Amino acid sequence: MIRGPAMLGVLRIRDFRNYYIGYTTSAFGDVLTPFALAFAVLHLTGSPTALGIVVLSTRLPIIVFALVGGAVGDRFSRRTIMLTTDGVRFVAQAATAAILLTGVAQVWMLVVFQLTASAGAAFFNPAAQGLITSVVDKPHLRQANSLLAVSRSATSIIAVGSAGALVALTDPGWAIGVDALTYLVSATALSRLPRAHTAGHPGHKDGLLTSIRTGLSEVRSRTWLWVWTAHVGLINLLVISPIFVLGPYVADTYLGGAPAWAAVGISYAVGGLIGGIVSSRWKAARPMAAALACSMMVVPLAVTLAVPASLWLIVAASLFGGVQVSIYNVFQMTTVQNELPDDLIARATSVLMLGGHLAVPIGTGLAGPIAAALGTRTVLGAIAVAAVLVTVGTLAVPATWRIRTASTPEPSPVTPAPTPASPQEIPAPEAGKQIMTAADPVAARPR
Repeated sequence: MIRGPAMLGVLRIRDFRNYYIGYTTSAFGDVLTPFALAFAVLHLTGSPTALGIVVLSTRLPIIVFALVGGAVGDRFSRRTIMLTTDGVRFVAQAATAAILLTGVAQVWMLVVFQLTASAGAAFFNPAAQGLITSVVDKPHLRQANSLLAVSRSATSIIAVGSAGALVALTDPGWAIGVDALTYLVSATALSRLPRAHTAGHPGHKDGLLTSIRTGLSEVRSRTWLWVWTAHVGLINLLVISPIFVLGPYVADTYLGGAPAWAAVGISYAVGGLIGGIVSSRWKAARPMAAALACSMMVVPLAVTLAVPASLWLIVAASLFGGVQVSIYNVFQMTTVQNELPDDLIARATSVLMLGGHLAVPIGTGLAGPIAAALGTRTVLGAIAVAAVLVTVGTLAVPATWRIRTASTPEPSPVTPAPTPASPQEIPAPEAGKQIMTAADPVAARPR
C-alpha cells in the first residue's frame, strides 16, 4: 500500500504532482466557462436559440476532431501537444473575456472562439490520458486516477459557486478570464515535466488517416473496448442526456425551481468525491464488470424524478449517481492505461470520447420532444429501465468478465522523489497487455 492516504501518496511522485497541479487548475476553469458563457449569451441576446448555437460550438469540434486528436496523441510528444493546446485555449478564452468585458461581443465571435477552444480540447484530452502512464508507474495508476476524480468533483463544487458569485457581482467575462489564466498555470506545470517521460512514438511512419484506421481496427479487435464504447454511447443517449434535460423541468414544476436542481447537482458532485475515495481503496477482482454494475446506481435518480419523490429523496439518489460516475471513470482509465500498449492509449481514448460525445446532442435533442409526446414521467421511467437493460446486456458479453485486477501487482510504497529528480527515478510503464477492459460513461459525458 502507499504510505499515508492512498490517493495523496501519489503526490510524492514529483512528475505526477506537476501534472496534478495543471490538471486541477484547468478543471476549475473548465467549470467556470460553461456557466458564465450561458449567462453572457443570454445577457447579450436574450435568445435560447443563440445560446444553443454557442453551446453547440463547444461540443462540435470534439466530435469532429476526436479521432485526429487520438492519432496525433499516439504519434507525437504528449507533453508538447498539451502545452500547445493550453496555449491555444488561453488565447481563445482570453479573447472571449476581452470582447465581453469591452462590450463588443457578438454571437458569431463567441462561436469562433469557442470552436477554437473546443478543438484544443479534442487534442488535449487523448494526450492527457496517455501522459499519465509516463509520469506514474502502473501499480499506482488507480490511486492517481482516483485522486484526479476526487479533484474533478471538488473543483466542480467550488467553481460553480465561484462562477455564480463572479457572474452576479461582476460580469461573466471575468469568470471566463479566470478560465484563461488556468491554462497558463497548466502550461507552466506541464513545462516542468522531463522530456524523457513525454516522448512520442516516432516509429509511426504512416500518415494520420492510416493511423486513425489502424486505431479503429485495434479497437474493433478488442471485444471489451468496442462493447464498452457502445455502452458509453447508449448510456449517454438513453439515460444521462435525457436526465439533464428533464431533471430541471421536474425541479421547476414540482420542487421549487433552480435551487432544488442546484441541490441535486451539488449532491451529485459530493457523490463523485465519495466515489473517488472508494475507487482508490477498492481493488475489484474484475474491474470492468464492477464498473458496469456500478453504473446502475444512476437508476434511483431516474426513478425518483419520475415519481417525482420528495426533494431529499432525489438529492439522496443523485448522491449515488455521483458515486458511480467516479468509480466508473477511475476503473475505465486505469484499465485502459494498464491493458493497452502505450502507443494506442490516445487513439482508444479518442474513440471512447467520440462515442460518448456523439450521443449527447442526439439524446438532449430528442428528450424534450419525446417527453412532450409521451409524458415526462413515462420517459423518466423508461430511462431507468433502459439503464438496467443496457448494462445487463453488456454484462452478458463474456469479454466483460475476463480482465482481472490480479494481473496488476500491488503498489509498492511511494517515497518522495529527491530534488532535483532525474528522469530515471520514475519507472517506465511496461507495454499494456491485450486483455479485456473498461471505459466509462462519464469520461465522455459533459462535465
